[in-house]
Amino acid sequence: MSDETRTDESTAGELPGTRAAALAGARASSRRRRWLIASAIAAAVVVVGGSVTVQAYRASAQSEYDVALARFQERQSSATILVDEGEKTLAHAQAVLDDSDGRVLDEQPRTTLAQAVDTASGLVDAANDELSQARAVAASDPDDVFITAGSGYRERTEQLAGFDFDAAAELTALARLLGEPTTSVDTAVAAWQSEQDRILRERYTNDVWTAGWIPELDECRGSVDLTAQYGTPSIAEHWSCGGKNFPDDAGTIITLTGVRAGTYRVEGIVKMLDQSVATTADIPHGYDLLYQTCQNGQSSTMSLTALTKIG
Repeated sequence: MSDETRTDESTAGELPGTRAAALAGARASSRRRRWLIASAIAAAVVVVGGSVTVQAYRASAQSEYDVALARFQERQSSATILVDEGEKTLAHAQAVLDDSDGRVLDEQPRTTLAQAVDTASGLVDAANDELSQARAVAASDPDDVFITAGSGYRERTEQLAGFDFDAAAELTALARLLGEPTTSVDTAVAAWQSEQDRILRERYTNDVWTAGWIPELDECRGSVDLTAQYGTPSIAEHWSCGGKNFPDDAGTIITLTGVRAGTYRVEGIVKMLDQSVATTADIPHGYDLLYQTCQNGQSSTMSLTALTKIG
């Protein structure tokens, strides 16, 4: 056999092995491609499935938050009404307390009401603070993003549920807390006013019927304004015409009608003059008004009583 023939036979013998190797490689490559494709599909399924799960959790959390917010708003509305009513009740009690200053015979009712007002003010302030905090929380959006699966909504839901508005509920007690003390002060003021009315009815009243001099004084129709003669605000009356009844005790409250109408406080006798030697220069000045009469009808004991106008 020639060398050429051996060479051909050798070459022909190697071809089957080469094809087998090629086929095996192709099959392996195909398997790798299928594995990569399957892996990619699986990964996509995981991602999509995970996204669906996160979205479901987030939607559930948002739904719970929406329900909680609606319930919160109902409680907040009721609390706001209670606070508004409480503030009105407190304002009325405070007004009664303020208006009664100096208008009671006994301060104890006002002291009791003042203590009740202080307590009520604390309750109203606490309720307002509670409302302010609640409004601040409700006004802000939940801090939530997609990847948190609704944790921001859940946190805000818990915060809203925590506002039970107990402080506002306590304001329902204000009517009872302030009612009786307020009524007691009203009663005390009424008693004071009744006493003032009695005093006014019994208070000394003097009518300054005109301005003039001796002729008008002699008519005995009441006091006469002598300001023009004395050079300072003055009224006078003869002792027998009414001077003997004019009060000269310091602190006495009197009423004048006519020319010098008003309410006056008596300051007492500030000077005694002898008409036979005194002149108008001896008349004291600086008072709202002077009342002059001759004690016991004697011109040697002419008294001047000072008056201060208080109303």
